[in-house]
Amino acid sequence: MNTLRGRLFVDGKLLTGTLSWTDGRITSVVTEGEIGGADLPVVAPGFIDLHVHGFGGFDPLEDVAGMARALAAAGTTAFLPTLFPGVPAELGAACALLQDRVRSIPAGSGARIVGAHLEGPYVNRLAAGALPPSDLHDPSVASLREILGPATGDGRGIRTMTLAPELPGAADLVRELVASGVRVSLGHSRATCTDARAAAMAGAVGATHLFNAMPPLHHREVGLAGFALTDAALFAEIIGDLVHVGPEMFELALRARGPEGLCLVSDALRGAGTGCDHFHSHGRDHVLRGGSAYYPAKDSAGTAQLAGSAMSQLEMVRRLVTRGVVGLPEALTMASTTPARALGLERELGALKPGFAADFVLLRGPELALERVVVSGATVG
Repeated sequence: MNTLRGRLFVDGKLLTGTLSWTDGRITSVVTEGEIGGADLPVVAPGFIDLHVHGFGGFDPLEDVAGMARALAAAGTTAFLPTLFPGVPAELGAACALLQDRVRSIPAGSGARIVGAHLEGPYVNRLAAGALPPSDLHDPSVASLREILGPATGDGRGIRTMTLAPELPGAADLVRELVASGVRVSLGHSRATCTDARAAAMAGAVGATHLFNAMPPLHHREVGLAGFALTDAALFAEIIGDLVHVGPEMFELALRARGPEGLCLVSDALRGAGTGCDHFHSHGRDHVLRGGSAYYPAKDSAGTAQLAGSAMSQLEMVRRLVTRGVVGLPEALTMASTTPARALGLERELGALKPGFAADFVLLRGPELALERVVVSGATVG
């Protein structure tokens, strides 16, 4: 049996105590209270990233095993490799290939892969953001089946699909996805609050990168963002680099939903975690600055376009905490406990409890230095 003493993150609090585990499972959690233990490391459930396109120089379709190793080394212990949109039949084939590669990864060699996330292709061209509009497609159940495969299949490992609920035919897709066991997240959308509510009633459970690629709040039509802030039907992803969402708006979201309603996601691209200042991916050049990735300006008079993040979840936790936007317990909740609930894995991941997977991170000192990452009871990274 393995044991570890530290400031354990349990039920939203940091409590001095001892964690024990064996055979990849937590066996006991003994806590002593909140007083003392300031010199001990913080022990928190491993972070779970619902939206990450690449990391450490890797992306899902080229080397998902490398991506899993790189993410684990950065403190993320479970993730949804996120694919860009494309022709439905080709996207379905890519998902099948990804699923085969995931199955071949030795257990414990990196972060867990808990399904794929498809960001499109059924999203609004008027809210495409950094997604190539030419790769988007009109909703139809027939084309969705080209992605998911036969109705008797396993959905090719797809766990989440982002779609725009206001598009013609999208309601049929929501119902088909829910029936197929795929989470529906609303995003890259110009949905009204009414559109979003109807999709939630049909089974949608998420909002993709809250505030980004959706209309801003308006006092006569709050839209998808307003619905995600005021209705607990949706778990709202939120990017924590403080570039995609400014500090004041982040605080507003936290006041509206609390950490239990927000999932901290990286939306990272393959250049994240490499230390580079530029990289090439999906036919586009990217430049990195301030923790975010941009498409360069097309000419001297243009402006760079925000394309994604260049930070891990842990880096976002550090930034949010050191800048006083959230407290450490709130940040840890958004990075681990809430994403586990969003995926329906709250009895397996996202908490330090007996019987749960022994997935956790050790963070040392006020700078939250990553000292150790454990997945299934084994140190990785």
